[in-house]
Amino acid sequence: MGTPATSYIDRCRGARPAFCLAALAAAALCALGAQANPPDRILSGCEVDYPPFCVVQEDGRADGFSVSLMREALEKMGRTVEFRTGTWAEVRGRLERGEIHALPLVGRTPERETAFDFTVPYLTLHGAIVVRQDSSGINGFEDLRGKRVGVMRGDNTEEFLQREDSGIGLITTPTFSDAFRLLATNGCDAVVVQNLVARRILQETRLKTLKILNQPIPGFSQQFCFAVREGDHATLALLNEGLALAIADGAYRRLHALWFASMELPSDRALLIGGGRHFPPFKYLDDRGRPCGFDVDLTKAIAREVGLDVRIQLGNWPDSVEALRKGEIDAIQGMFYSQERARFLDFSPRYMVVNCVSVMRQGTGPLPETLDALTGLDLVVQAGDVILEELRTRGIQARVTTVATQEAVLREVAEGRHLCGLVARPSALYFENKHGWSNLMHSGQALYSADYGYAVAKDRHALLAKISEGLTAVKASGEYQKIYDRWFSAYEPEPIGWLNALKHVAYVAVPLLLVALLALVWSWNLRRQVAARTADLRHVVDALAESEKKHRLLAEQTLDMIWAMNTDLIFTYANPATERLTGYAPDAFIGTPLSKHFDEAHLADLMRIIAQEIAKGPENSDVILESRILHRDGSSVPIEVHGRVIFEEAGKPVLLQGTTRDISERREKEAEHEALQAQLLQMQKLDSVGRLAGGVAHDFNNLLMGIMGYTELCRDLVTDNPPALELLDAVLKEVNRSANLTRQLLAFARKQTVAPKVLNLNDAVDNMLAMLQRLIGEDIDVAWHPAADLHPVKIDPGQVDQILANLCVNARDAINGTGRITIETAQASVTDDYCKQHAETLPGDYAVLAVSDDGCGMDRETLSHIFEPFYTKKKVGEGTGLGLATVYGIVKQNNGFINVYSEPGKGTTFRMYLPVSPEALEVPQAPVPDTISIGGAETIMLVEDEHAIRESMRLFLEQIGYTVLPAESPEAALRLAAKQPKPIDLLVTDVVMPGMNGRELSDRLRTEHAALRCLYLSGYTANVIAHRGVLEENVHFLSKPCSLNELARTIRGILDPPAC
Repeated sequence: MGTPATSYIDRCRGARPAFCLAALAAAALCALGAQANPPDRILSGCEVDYPPFCVVQEDGRADGFSVSLMREALEKMGRTVEFRTGTWAEVRGRLERGEIHALPLVGRTPERETAFDFTVPYLTLHGAIVVRQDSSGINGFEDLRGKRVGVMRGDNTEEFLQREDSGIGLITTPTFSDAFRLLATNGCDAVVVQNLVARRILQETRLKTLKILNQPIPGFSQQFCFAVREGDHATLALLNEGLALAIADGAYRRLHALWFASMELPSDRALLIGGGRHFPPFKYLDDRGRPCGFDVDLTKAIAREVGLDVRIQLGNWPDSVEALRKGEIDAIQGMFYSQERARFLDFSPRYMVVNCVSVMRQGTGPLPETLDALTGLDLVVQAGDVILEELRTRGIQARVTTVATQEAVLREVAEGRHLCGLVARPSALYFENKHGWSNLMHSGQALYSADYGYAVAKDRHALLAKISEGLTAVKASGEYQKIYDRWFSAYEPEPIGWLNALKHVAYVAVPLLLVALLALVWSWNLRRQVAARTADLRHVVDALAESEKKHRLLAEQTLDMIWAMNTDLIFTYANPATERLTGYAPDAFIGTPLSKHFDEAHLADLMRIIAQEIAKGPENSDVILESRILHRDGSSVPIEVHGRVIFEEAGKPVLLQGTTRDISERREKEAEHEALQAQLLQMQKLDSVGRLAGGVAHDFNNLLMGIMGYTELCRDLVTDNPPALELLDAVLKEVNRSANLTRQLLAFARKQTVAPKVLNLNDAVDNMLAMLQRLIGEDIDVAWHPAADLHPVKIDPGQVDQILANLCVNARDAINGTGRITIETAQASVTDDYCKQHAETLPGDYAVLAVSDDGCGMDRETLSHIFEPFYTKKKVGEGTGLGLATVYGIVKQNNGFINVYSEPGKGTTFRMYLPVSPEALEVPQAPVPDTISIGGAETIMLVEDEHAIRESMRLFLEQIGYTVLPAESPEAALRLAAKQPKPIDLLVTDVVMPGMNGRELSDRLRTEHAALRCLYLSGYTANVIAHRGVLEENVHFLSKPCSLNELARTIRGILDPPAC
């Protein structure tokens, strides 16, 4: 079953105003180009055999859906229409020659665009293949190749089949009926026709030997329109506007139902009309199980009136509704209309308004007369009753129990199991009379009134039109009133005659007059008191109303979601903020279960907490928790929930209520804070390790200096003993290795003494390339990509060499076999936004030095430790773990920062960002040949707190001719200088000593020895003679450990030039 054609209106259902506007707009555009107004009488053509669109009745009158629709459209525009009939070729030729103004049914195709102008389409038809019942070789469109296919001459099916070389032999006939008869007599193998036309022709011709294949024709669907001659804009505008009006006022649907109903309604079975089986006097099963009641008799009367074959099938009410939704029955008789039900059902015009009342036992309290008065009450209602939807919509908070029938509702109240029931008034009267429940009372005022009518599934327009048509006819004939009186007259009071009325008046009037006199006296006395009390109450009521208004405004304006749930965990209230948080409007959210809005894990947590709070009882406190709620678009939103369980006086939980807040922004800030905190901790960790490394390196360098000095002195004593010389050289080699180790520690600790220069990184890399290639070997290719116009930076050139050497060695070790190391430079600007996300950075312009490899890469765990001293993944003896720590220290010492990008199997890239220097590039000095003598006769004061260093240096300097004044502390040096009659030429002093540092000692001595020159020695510089490791101008410095020869050359270089 189902409609074989799709109307344009049905496909745009819900957007009818937009369709009408489109049609009116089309009409307006056509009118702009119109040359003259169309005549009052429009001439149109009508095909003789294109059912059910265009047909000619036995009396010669043009008829059919399209003909009736054009007649209706032109009537709404104040025009009449005359139809001239003929075959398609004949009526088409008349329109092309201008003998008529329009055609009611023309399929829009590319071939016809040059001949006609078309209105907005009002129907879309799909093609079908008709074959003989005994045909076995044709099952789809592809099987038509090489076959003889019948079509109507000039029809759009002929045009469709001729567009491509399909290999089909076409046989044309004047009409499709002729083509069908030709097929039935083996004159062709198949007919291609519109599906709906095929069904109608088979009904009318009764050709039982033919069948329609249930296979679509690819690419063949046809939009049907009204058509005019090309360029006739005035008539086109008239038809477009009339068509829009016919659609807007329902004429289109009425005609659609009239002409297509017989195809939509089942022809092989009776219509199944369902409903509840226990809702007297509307519908129920009698003692013999037969359907009876008002609705049943009305359905039978409608069926007789419009010729429907119906079978009434009553069952449980929820089952009947579900059966209608699944298409197992065709309609429900007697269903209350609601907006929620209208989303999935269509309703006939109402044939009754039914009132819902409240029912209570006598003596149990006042009857609620309004829905708001139900708040907080113990209610019992029939499952699936429309009143439940109204309670949810109005946000009424009550304890609701559902039972199967209206009779069960009344029994629960009559026997005292529930306080109040909600039922239809006629049902209440029926069951009270049947069971003698005299202890029940029901409200005189209806709590809720609902329209009562027939319901069908969506898009069953033809069936709904038939039922509505029959209902109108039954009411017009008076049959409806008879049925109504038969079933409801017993529940309405009988009319009272005028004599009886007079008697009743007499019996009542005299006592009333006496009572009235007494009441007047009494009321006069009370009036003043009542007026005063009324004024007080009015103030109280006004205050309550104002309070309620403020609270409602607060709930509606707050950014937090406010909600309430019953004990079944169904939402019964939600404020407007719900839509912003969940994507659901409050009306759509109310009535949904809690489980719909949380995934399995979060729902389990919520269920556990709710159970705990209910178990605590009325003494429980508010609960605050965090979870994630599902948005309508499928995403999840982090939330903070404040909620509590509400208990009645007896301690029974009745509802849950609370608020929910979107904490997405808070979570983002927390994540951002955690990331920055982690960066800060890493910086603090590296800084702490750096301070430790600097202290260790200082003491270690002092030890190495002593060992180196004594070893060199011993070497000079055994020049004629080669084995001893070899052993001493080995000692010196290990001392130098140890010195390199401490030098790397100082670089990491940013206490390495440097002499920075303004240089271009491109030049620094160029100078290192040859050495780097030798360092990493021939199997690995070094690619160098310098940036053009690179800005200069200020850094010690040796530090650039250290960076490149350490990174290239690391890259070499990460590459297994052959590979590539890429070195490149670039310019970069760091913004404030970037700095907010990276704690170690400062905004500004930077020169970037990048070293990349295609080696094994690193995982996240390794990346988090790579800059820590002595951290290495290499085997014992293959690395110290200080290479990257050295790089990190150098970059930080020069106010830069470093980024690392690496993944296992995808290589690694280090990017060093060094701040651009505003100073000009320095001109490189030509190297001076090493021709300085190492001896001399000057007086040198030597101040060193380490005995081994002091003694080894004293012995050496005295051997090469100097007069040496040794002192173990600054105080001893000052005392010795005071006793010295001759000038002191040079002070050689440690920098860091107890009591006084080397700089302070130098300043004190210069007060007596103005020409005194100074050479500082130290394991690291601290900030005495350098700022952050950068030497001050005109300061001479040697890093410990240094060789005695290096010491001698440096002393000679200081003493020989003139003092500055």
